[in-house]
Amino acid sequence: MFLSMKTNITKEKVLNAAEKRMILHGYRKVSMDEISIDLRMSKNTIYKEFRSKAEIAKSLLDRLKSRINDYQLSVEKECEDPLEILSKNTFYLQKELAPWFRHFLSDIQFELPQLWEDFVQFRTEKILNIENLISKGIKKKEFRKVNPMLAARAYLGAIDSIISPEVLEHEGVSFETALETIMDIWSKGILSDK
Repeated sequence: MFLSMKTNITKEKVLNAAEKRMILHGYRKVSMDEISIDLRMSKNTIYKEFRSKAEIAKSLLDRLKSRINDYQLSVEKECEDPLEILSKNTFYLQKELAPWFRHFLSDIQFELPQLWEDFVQFRTEKILNIENLISKGIKKKEFRKVNPMLAARAYLGAIDSIISPEVLEHEGVSFETALETIMDIWSKGILSDK
């Protein structure tokens, strides 16, 4: 029992140190030596928990996906309004994934293609969740009748094209404000009530 608890603590320490470095520098530029130095831990100790840097990357992605799934389940339990669920989930998903895109995810696309495919599958599942929320909103007559797949893609397309550091900085808009604006335009349209 004690050994298992110690192993879990060591694994978490390694993952935390690797996450900090890989978010900042990407997968490719981070070495096991750097992680070991950050932790003041021997590489042998790290290798007892993870056979390779690729295994660390896979564990990081698994942990990220688990955090996202846990959050989304909690939102679905506490909220009934599909628009509120969609808004909260999208905001959380963007907030969690944004730091990973610049370096880590772009690196694994080429360095660890199987892990990238795993991430793409996860992203596809999240898109299907959005489509399901839209379908529920249509059934509850909270959303008008539209094609759920096209509505989900339009929503995600707006987010992808606007939620980038360059666009936000150029427009002088915060991430939260941009996401709220996208949600408002997507849910209400741009026409006035006149």
